[in-house]
Amino acid sequence: MKNKPIYVETLIKANIEEVWERTQTPELHEQWDIRFSSISYLPKKTEAEPQSFRYERKLCFGLKVTGWGKSVGTHNKQDGTKTSSLHFGTEQVISPIKEGRGYWQYTPSEEGTIFLTQYDYDLHNKGVFGQFIDILFRPLIGWGTALSFDVLKRWLEKGELPRWQYLRFCCNILISLLFCSV
Repeated sequence: MKNKPIYVETLIKANIEEVWERTQTPELHEQWDIRFSSISYLPKKTEAEPQSFRYERKLCFGLKVTGWGKSVGTHNKQDGTKTSSLHFGTEQVISPIKEGRGYWQYTPSEEGTIFLTQYDYDLHNKGVFGQFIDILFRPLIGWGTALSFDVLKRWLEKGELPRWQYLRFCCNILISLLFCSV
């Protein structure tokens, strides 16, 4: 059974150049995207070569997932729409994702920029166990993508720094859990 790709879309009340900068600059991207702890561009031999990068996501107990990525192309339409395509993956089997592909699209609108992503991935374990893990993981990574888009949106629209948004989010979760336990 083929799973549906992950799709997230939001309207950000900012121009395309601002959204592009916060999403395409590694030091800015890693601040708002909960899926990454760090992103580092690798040197290019020529300007025409696709941009390769390494990423890392720190987990608990000192575990981390490191992987590779490549911006395989960008496309600019005459109406101002920009699209950035990506190929990514990791060799680490602690990640359900082995390899994936997707894109980000930035579409100008009267209210700002419609920012969306769609991506899909292959599993490390294609058997029954891998499918079971993906039943849990796919909604979680989709939710993390949507949460990250909301953090980016508030950063651009209201100037709220991502780290404070995530701190407030974690405090709300902990307080809610505390009240549930009482």
